[in-house]
Amino acid sequence: MKTILLATILVLAPAGMASAADVNETLPVAAGYDWSGLYAGVHFGYVAGKSNLFIGGAGIGGTDVNAAFDPDGFIGGIHIGVNQELANRFVLGAEADLAYGNVDAVGTFAGAGALLSSELKWSGSARLRAGYAFDRTLPYISAGVAAAKYEMSVVSSGPLGTVTIHDETHLGWTVGAGVEHAFTDKWIARVEYRYSDFGKEDLSVPIFGLGTVSNIDLKTHDLRVGLSYKF
Repeated sequence: MKTILLATILVLAPAGMASAADVNETLPVAAGYDWSGLYAGVHFGYVAGKSNLFIGGAGIGGTDVNAAFDPDGFIGGIHIGVNQELANRFVLGAEADLAYGNVDAVGTFAGAGALLSSELKWSGSARLRAGYAFDRTLPYISAGVAAAKYEMSVVSSGPLGTVTIHDETHLGWTVGAGVEHAFTDKWIARVEYRYSDFGKEDLSVPIFGLGTVSNIDLKTHDLRVGLSYKF
């Protein structure tokens, strides 16, 4: 009897194992999240800037003037981009963004009896991105070109009142890093940091006569959060 039972087990075991394997092969396997595709969204954040107004000494009794400003404030804007996820989970993409806000500063114009006010009117960028996908979470880095409209005015109590001495578009570069998480197949949240150097531009209005070298630069640190919709 024991011999018959043992023989029956030996005969049925391979068939049972084969049946289990067949069942496993037919069960659906959950696919990982695919980051490839077009997306667009909105973002909000805080900007802390550094700016310096330089006026050569030829216009002010042989003494150079360096007036430092720290414009800061909140911004909001839109972004649009596209991603392509590779077989090794690396994600490459490109993105453009535009932001407006209330980023400004006020300082004293030493020796001129006036105040200087500066304001970042808008900023934008076009960047390449690269990241590595941990299923629905994507840490990434980005870099590209950046532009900003920067304005500076002299505010006095005299008859001239407020005079705009700079109203130009600065062109520079930006780098950053962030992380995104797809909490549904379509909606993606993000947080990112960006550093931008918008370069140096000459003043629009020479305020101390011909031949005076005068310019202003702008650098910003941005911390942004955003929400995107993947098409």
